[in-house]
Amino acid sequence: MHLIPGLLLLTLAGCSSSKEKTGPDDLEPAQQQGSWTPLPSGSPLSARLEVASVFDGQNVLLWGGRGSCPPDGVCGDGARFNMAEKTWTPLSAQGALSARTQHSAVWTGKKMIVWGGLGCGGPQSPCGDGALYDPATNTWSPLKSNYAPSPRGGHKAAWTGEVMLVWGGQDPQQRRIFGDGAIYYEKEALWTTMNFVQAPVGRRDHTAVWMDNVLHIWGGNGGSPYDVALADGATYGPFFDKWAVLPTEGAPTGRWSHTAVWTGERMIIWGGIGCGDAQQNPPIYCDKGAAFDPVYGKWSPVSTKGAPSPRIGHSAVWTGSKMVIWGGTSPNCGSGGGVCSDGAAYDPVTDTWAPLRTEGAPSARSGHVGLWTGNALFIWGGMGAGGADAPLSDGALWVP
Repeated sequence: MHLIPGLLLLTLAGCSSSKEKTGPDDLEPAQQQGSWTPLPSGSPLSARLEVASVFDGQNVLLWGGRGSCPPDGVCGDGARFNMAEKTWTPLSAQGALSARTQHSAVWTGKKMIVWGGLGCGGPQSPCGDGALYDPATNTWSPLKSNYAPSPRGGHKAAWTGEVMLVWGGQDPQQRRIFGDGAIYYEKEALWTTMNFVQAPVGRRDHTAVWMDNVLHIWGGNGGSPYDVALADGATYGPFFDKWAVLPTEGAPTGRWSHTAVWTGERMIIWGGIGCGDAQQNPPIYCDKGAAFDPVYGKWSPVSTKGAPSPRIGHSAVWTGSKMVIWGGTSPNCGSGGGVCSDGAAYDPVTDTWAPLRTEGAPSARSGHVGLWTGNALFIWGGMGAGGADAPLSDGALWVP
């Protein structure tokens, strides 16, 4: 059900004992949400950020990243964290991929697929291979490479229930931004290329959300020398292999490094950087978001009252009723700008934010793992504060 703002205000007023109308500024301050519990020590992974992660229904699976990994800081190992037993176990290294960062991972329902990234032959060298990890047997098997996308990192991947979609990304060595993608059929173990007619222009640091049997690409960095923020997007339907342009009226201001979640009814875009003049240097952090309704093809603004400070490198998850934002890098965090140790929960039904409880929360960080496990937000790793921008190897669980 989609609530009309005016109708929402009338409903709130009708519940009040006062005969006067109640506006948003008259509402009681939102109560702090949830509670934090530190993750147990004993992780087999060294401190790092940009880790690929999935939840298999029992375990959080973590692999790769960059940080305290010899010889060049790019990591080629992984671990699993069992949510019920609260225990860590290393993933098998036999048959695993080479070390990399800015790679992708999706969960098929039985296996984790890891693909692409940077670090093959050097920290900025793109990878064009992938592998399947089976947690039931703790084994890896390589993906076939015929018709796979060209080597890249910073791309986006989504699982449709049957196939993996890979799109966009970059090759820093060649200074290339990609506007193409491919489909991986896990059962058949083969790749096919995506149709490129009406596809969005090439980009990196965009979002890709699978919703209503369609992939939604939005925003990103177009690769201009001025890091132009893109304010457009498109949908891709793999069944018909066709693209369609997303409407721009009411869409968020152009940005990259933002987040997107699917609520079951709407896609919510929040945060990022690049808002303002296309050639603004340094770029401006984005303090507003918007929600897209695919049924009506319309954008609507997200309230800014009580929202977290503008940021990038944060985590955003959908709990089933709320979007939860935590951590990241913001000019308003720390002294003179830095990493954040706060967050908030957004309720799209009431268009309101409520701060997360800070007692017991992890230390400030950005680029961490932030994953919803069905009943808790799993936070691990990232880049911390302390003036050294040091990678971290700890975390916590937030329970609503």
